Amino acid sequence: LDNDDKTTMSYCKTSAIISAPPTLIWNTCLAPMKWQEWDHNIHQLRDVSGGCSNGTTAIFEQKDGKEFAFTLHDVEEDRCVMFSGQALGGTLKAEGKIVITPIDNFSTRIEYSFELSGTIGFVVALLRKRDVVEGTEAGLRNIVKMVEKAQESEFVIMN
Repeated sequence: LDNDDKTTMSYCKTSAIISAPPTLIWNTCLAPMKWQEWDHNIHQLRDVSGGCSNGTTAIFEQKDGKEFAFTLHDVEEDRCVMFSGQALGGTLKAEGKIVITPIDNFSTRIEYSFELSGTIGFVVALLRKRDVVEGTEAGLRNIVKMVEKAQESEFVIMN
C-alpha cells in the first residue's frame, strides 16, 4: 500500500498493485453492493436502489450507529466508482473514489481515496484523522484480500 503525499486534513488516498484483472476486482468487491465485506466501518448497506451504477442510492449503516445516505456516480464498470453522501443536515459530507487501472496483462493498480468535508466533517477529520487514514487503508487491504481469495477459489475450480 502506498500513501499519497497529498494527504491533507480531510483527504486520504492509498493504492496497491495486485496480480488480478480489473473484472475480478470489480465483480468481487464492488458489483455485489456488499461493501460491508471490505469496509470495516460499515455494518450494512440498507435500501440499496440498484446495482453498482450511476445514480444508485443506499444507506451506509455504520457500526457506531451513524447512517449516511450515499449516491454512486462516475461509475465505469471495471474501472471506477465514486460515492458521495452526507449526514447531520449536510454538515458532514463524505466522498470516496475507487479507481481500477490495468498496468499490464498481469497486474492492476487499485486506488482508494476518501474525503470528509462540511463544517462537522472538517472537525471530525481534524480530530480523527488517524481513523480516516486507517479506515481507508484497511478498506483497500480488505479489497486486496478478497480478490486474492477469489483468485484462489477460481484456481481450484479450474484445476
